[in-house]
Amino acid sequence: MTIDTAVIMAAGLGSRIPEFSRHGPKGFIRVGGQRIIERSIDILERHGVRRIIIGTGYRAMNYATMVKRHPEVRIECVLNVDYANSGSLETLLRCTEALDCDFLSLESDLLYDSRMIEQVLSSPYANVILASGETQSGDEVYIETNERSELVNLSKDPAMLSRIDAELVGICKLAAETPYALRQWLVKAGLARPAQLHYEEGLVGIADTVLLHVEKTGLPWTEIDTLEHLERANKLIWPRIQSIEKV
Repeated sequence: MTIDTAVIMAAGLGSRIPEFSRHGPKGFIRVGGQRIIERSIDILERHGVRRIIIGTGYRAMNYATMVKRHPEVRIECVLNVDYANSGSLETLLRCTEALDCDFLSLESDLLYDSRMIEQVLSSPYANVILASGETQSGDEVYIETNERSELVNLSKDPAMLSRIDAELVGICKLAAETPYALRQWLVKAGLARPAQLHYEEGLVGIADTVLLHVEKTGLPWTEIDTLEHLERANKLIWPRIQSIEKV
């Protein structure tokens, strides 16, 4: 099935990089002369995505203005009014309330090789979590899988896992039914809305009942949550992406 819809989670405060977030959302950080979220929009459009839902919160008006610059793709902004007191899981659930199709999900603060989108789309699995090897980025989310490369657990604390098999990238392919499974899990777990959890914690919550394939990539990427991440993006990751994508 062709996927033509993507959700970008972009509601966060960006409190760990106030030098930039006081002027705009994290997705507006520029690398290589382009805002990283607009680079994602361009990549998604090249891979057949025609509808992008951006989950906004902090400085939501910045995104509302940005939409006008991208008439080539249908962009909708869904406001998480509880962004300051909830997690990315709440943003994801609000963005998917009216969705009835498979979709891509991305974090807004990612810089990544464009071929990662192709890798996720070409996977035969309905639910795919993109992962990488060791990055030493300083803010890793570690993943534990079973022998079939299915999600078992993830955590920023490696002591919480039986073993470390990969690191979370922040790009997923999710089936239309998966948001419903997340909502049902919250109810069964007695967890209130707005959800206080990160979306990846929700994925762990449903891993016992929903097959979540972990797809590893060797392509370069980084999130940009801190000034150290931004320096790494400019000095290491962006030059690698440029050199690979030109081949």
